[in-house]
Amino acid sequence: MVAEAITASNWSAFAMPISILMVSCVFVVLYILFVRGVQLELDGESVRASYVALGSFSRDELAVAIIQVLQFGGFLMRSDVINNVGLAGNKDLKGVNDATIACAAALLCFVVPSVKRPGEALLTWHHTQQHVPWGVLILMGGGGALAKGFQTSLLTKYIGQKLAAATSMGRLNLTFFLTTLVCLVTEVTSNTATANVMLPILAAVSLEVLLHPLALLLPATVACSFAFMLPVATPPNLIVFGTGRLNIKDFLKAGIILNILASVLGSLLIYLMAGAVFGVDDAFPKWACQDKTCRWVAYPGSINGVQVASQACALVKTKGLCRLVDGSILNYTSLSAR
Repeated sequence: MVAEAITASNWSAFAMPISILMVSCVFVVLYILFVRGVQLELDGESVRASYVALGSFSRDELAVAIIQVLQFGGFLMRSDVINNVGLAGNKDLKGVNDATIACAAALLCFVVPSVKRPGEALLTWHHTQQHVPWGVLILMGGGGALAKGFQTSLLTKYIGQKLAAATSMGRLNLTFFLTTLVCLVTEVTSNTATANVMLPILAAVSLEVLLHPLALLLPATVACSFAFMLPVATPPNLIVFGTGRLNIKDFLKAGIILNILASVLGSLLIYLMAGAVFGVDDAFPKWACQDKTCRWVAYPGSINGVQVASQACALVKTKGLCRLVDGSILNYTSLSAR
């Protein structure tokens, strides 16, 4: 249940320095390879004329902008404010998640009336059918179905068991390994497909060795965006390549350098920010022990030098038994287990 640990605010705190670093790297590399020494004549009058032609904000554009601001505010306040709104019967809005907020914003676009097109809403279903990138939605849905199939068939657990030994290399080395691996994989498959396949496997690995799941998921998630080298890596690359103004050699020339920078500098910053923002050096968290193969037991012990009163316990094949992070086997039915 990663959604319990990651909100828009703490994700922004984690990802913003990484974004700034990579944007700076991209700027420097592209400037040196393609822009340095190039002289461009910019017609100021043409720019001003294009700006004037845009006109002032229409009422419809203002309404859409307000909805976007409300949506962004909802993302930021969801975990600390919206999920803690008291309701009758001592209930709250725990069921509201980021998808709820996104769908609510989309629904508003279908409800708020348009001034430009009297009698219609800001967004109509006919316009949606024509312009929504359904292929992207099918790709994401197919990836989700594939990931669910991996989980249901226990393939992720099997692969996780085989890869569990790799987690003993230390978190810094593990971050570098995962960032580099995913960075290379996402060059030959779309970043969405890469995430949908890799993340369930890494989640299974974390559960198998009882390692904080974000120590594996964060490097892999960020590295899915390090798609610089080939057009097939991500749709924006394909769009640029489709203009015919760039060839594969141009992508490779800049992409290889950026991939190296992402693997080295990006890994280091991911390592630092993951520890500072999400505390991934801590013990396996209770919110992650939601799977059918995990139990949260009231068993005191020492994990990473810290004394804990309860901890996660991974189920083993023998019914009623589970394995602690130190390898000890317990009968969890005799303990206070969830």
